[in-house]
Amino acid sequence: MTDLQPSNTVRLLIAGYGAAGRAYAVGFRQAGADVTAMDPFADGESQKTALAAGIVLDTKLPDDFGAFDLVIILSPAAATLGIIRELAARTGTCPVLDLTSSAPGAMQEGALILGERFIDGTVLGAVGLGGLATPMVFAGKQAETAAAMLRPLGCRISCIDGAPGSASQLKLLRSLFMKGLEALFVETRLAAAALGQTDGLSIALADLAGIDMPAFLDEMMRTHPKHAGRRTHEVAAVEEMMQEAGFTSYMLPATRQMFTRTAAAGTGPDISPEEALSWLSLHFTPKTENADAKA
Repeated sequence: MTDLQPSNTVRLLIAGYGAAGRAYAVGFRQAGADVTAMDPFADGESQKTALAAGIVLDTKLPDDFGAFDLVIILSPAAATLGIIRELAARTGTCPVLDLTSSAPGAMQEGALILGERFIDGTVLGAVGLGGLATPMVFAGKQAETAAAMLRPLGCRISCIDGAPGSASQLKLLRSLFMKGLEALFVETRLAAAALGQTDGLSIALADLAGIDMPAFLDEMMRTHPKHAGRRTHEVAAVEEMMQEAGFTSYMLPATRQMFTRTAAAGTGPDISPEEALSWLSLHFTPKTENADAKA
């Protein structure tokens, strides 16, 4: 990392000035950072608007990165490796933080190109809603170095052990949960409308407003191995109701398959979320499921 200016103002270069890049650039500038941005598609009007916000916006990367303490990539994921290769070919050794939605493999490739300078980062939420306080996760040798620069600006950052690619894996695991939840809720709302229960659904789900979500999820995990069989019957009742209403469900078949699979393995423990996970992992790892399929 280059030395900070005498005023300790953090000097940032943001590569990518789309919606996310612009939101972060403006937020960092308002928080007191010295911000330069780059976007090959920036036009005169956007450059003028950026300058009014105190941000220098250019269409090319600088030849020397000695004037910056941290480079943050916020380009479309498809452009990321190209930017990383350009960075590697230029003078300067400051850390490079990739906050794009690139896959773990692309993050690992970025680390191969830039070495220990490269930091795999992921944003866990909507920047447009949470601003700089939107939670982030960093992985890489210089993760704490970058976090130390950005936390005083208002960022909420967790640094995890593991090589680049680890943070982006968490992003995709979150997507597995959040996108599945979105699909389930959309289908539930559509089903309620088909049954004339749009207003009633709000009553049925009202208790969720005050729930401790982590504790609620732990309870689901703890009780699943033992009670999956009983819950399979409830899922079947829901399917029957949907069929009678002429509603085609995409989520219910997968739900039934999950509960049926667990029930077929026998009655599991009802002790703790950890015990439940251990029991489920023993029965449903890719290795055991492949063996069952061949049998």
